[in-house]
Amino acid sequence: MTERQTLRGHLPHGVQELFQGEAARRRQAEAALRDLFSRWAYGELIPPTFEYDDTLAVGAGPELRQAMYRFFDREGQTLALRADFTTQVARMAATKLFDQPLPLRCFYIGSVFRYEEPQVGRQREFTQAGVELIGANTPAADAEVVALAAAALEALEVRDFQINLGQMALFRALTADLPPDDLERIRQATDQRNPARLRLALDAAGLAGPRRALLAGLPDLIGSLEVLQEAMAFGGAVAEAAERLAQVYRLLEAHGVAGHVILDLGEVRGMDYYTGITFRGVAPGLGWPLLSGGRYDELIGQFGRPLAAVGFGLGIERALLVQTPQAQPPWPAPHLVVQGCDHPACLGLVRRLRQEGYRIEMDVLGRQGEELLAHARRQGCRHVLRCQDDGRSWLLGDEKGERAVTAHRLLEEMKTWNG
Repeated sequence: MTERQTLRGHLPHGVQELFQGEAARRRQAEAALRDLFSRWAYGELIPPTFEYDDTLAVGAGPELRQAMYRFFDREGQTLALRADFTTQVARMAATKLFDQPLPLRCFYIGSVFRYEEPQVGRQREFTQAGVELIGANTPAADAEVVALAAAALEALEVRDFQINLGQMALFRALTADLPPDDLERIRQATDQRNPARLRLALDAAGLAGPRRALLAGLPDLIGSLEVLQEAMAFGGAVAEAAERLAQVYRLLEAHGVAGHVILDLGEVRGMDYYTGITFRGVAPGLGWPLLSGGRYDELIGQFGRPLAAVGFGLGIERALLVQTPQAQPPWPAPHLVVQGCDHPACLGLVRRLRQEGYRIEMDVLGRQGEELLAHARRQGCRHVLRCQDDGRSWLLGDEKGERAVTAHRLLEEMKTWNG
């Protein structure tokens, strides 16, 4: 047996297929988010699944660039599957949406692809939903996006979640004059909450005094507004960044979501393009963030017109892992199973019922009588319908038997059925 024959019928590592109730859960989650984002006045964008590699690499950090799936077209151009939506939205905002009124509010839902080791809550193909608020560099814009992130988790019925909110501008102000290698060592040690490694990185950078003390303490500055006091006392750009974060937090209190938010000055992870707030949503029992986001005021300018922006991306599959469990049928049950028929009047009635929003299954295997009713029961449907010989009168059947109904009477009865 050849290797190709061995792989036939198997899925590649890191992808999954959904069917029956799981497919319905995913689509319901997508629909809930589309409805939520639309009610916040965000409009949907649908970028292409793949683009030129050089385009998708703009603003991406080393880890994300390494995780991209790349391939060649027939002209020898290097293409890549998208590993994140933000760069695509930035390109569209600069090149296609530059004449739209600001701020521009947009959202997206679709698959992204990353070559990384699959684990629970981490696949190589997954569904990402998110928003971008473009053209506003204000605390109000930051707070709106964080509040919308909290609302998105609530819409997906994730009950117990926390949003860790940091300020990359504060970290940048503290490390602005450092060489790139020193900066990255300090950032990684801070992100890993590793005091020993952080001390070594600060020693290697030759830092001392108040700046060193504040950098060394960042991983432990977690809580409410009180964690900003030392940074505000530092003065200059550091104090300005801390005050901006305080303004955002106060607005989140006004939004009514501060109970889910914790300030975390050690929150310095993320892509290289974050310039202001950065945040991630976490939940107990899941080793990966449900969502992450932040402010990226320098990315869109790399494609043309400079515009401030803030947004987040949410992993739908991860949210479903921690969603409040609900019993779901294996497949959406039809409201009515109709015996196969070729009368125009009967088919017209079926068409009308579907237009009214009912799920109607038309039998195509020639089932009749008890066989048809048994099939309907297996589908989770209580009622069957068959037309009389003239195709203008019908018999409605259930476990109690059959009775004659008119089209009008059938429509009235179906309004009373549950589901």
